[in-house]
Amino acid sequence: MTRTPTFVSGLRRVDLPAARHAIPVLHAYLRECVLDGTLTPGAKLSQVALADQLGVSRTPLREVLRMLQEEGLVQIEPNQRTRVAGLDPQELDELYASRILLETLALSMTLAESKAVRQREAKRTLTAMRQAARSGDSEVWFRSHGEFHRIITAGAGNALQRQLTAFADRSTRYIRICQLADPASWHMAGDAEHAVILAALTEGDRDAALSGLAHHLAGTARRVLTECAPGYEINAVPRALELLAVGAANA
Repeated sequence: MTRTPTFVSGLRRVDLPAARHAIPVLHAYLRECVLDGTLTPGAKLSQVALADQLGVSRTPLREVLRMLQEEGLVQIEPNQRTRVAGLDPQELDELYASRILLETLALSMTLAESKAVRQREAKRTLTAMRQAARSGDSEVWFRSHGEFHRIITAGAGNALQRQLTAFADRSTRYIRICQLADPASWHMAGDAEHAVILAALTEGDRDAALSGLAHHLAGTARRVLTECAPGYEINAVPRALELLAVGAANA
């Protein structure tokens, strides 16, 4: 008996360019679908159905799924069945611990060359986040949120920037858990924390800016873990905060 392939709600057909550029375009689209929750954690994906729904051949699709597997976003089983990676509380804990250490490093490098124009850009993105939250435009909020963090860490070099971007992207699918669970006020705690960071930058208070960023990231991790894994004991995030405290005491 032939089984009817399962189609995924929310996916659209993809207009691919010439063959040599097809894989990056398809990879970017499916990667975003995993990060924004269109492809839900744990969802089973049929390569046949997926290729048909996207309007692509299975050859580039297989390569893109392999790339997503290397990024930890999908799991490909021995029988070639594909599943969207589930939500792992330990990964989130360690992800945010890494962000705390690396983003505060990048912020300290940015503060060394702090400019008024950068502060104005950060203020503009914070305003955009608030407007997007009021209007319920989550896409604009996430885009502005990413830009805010990029602005305040812009003094770091390219190698560190790539790591920060990868960690921030991986965080997105977790933050959306809070968004879905509390659509009316999920952004409020982060809004206050972003404002603290911006005020410290404006006043030139290095310690307050670093502390504000570290505790903002730690607070986000705790909120998301409380929502998606209430029984999980947070381990890595407090250790990252302790390391920063020790470093500040010895400075």
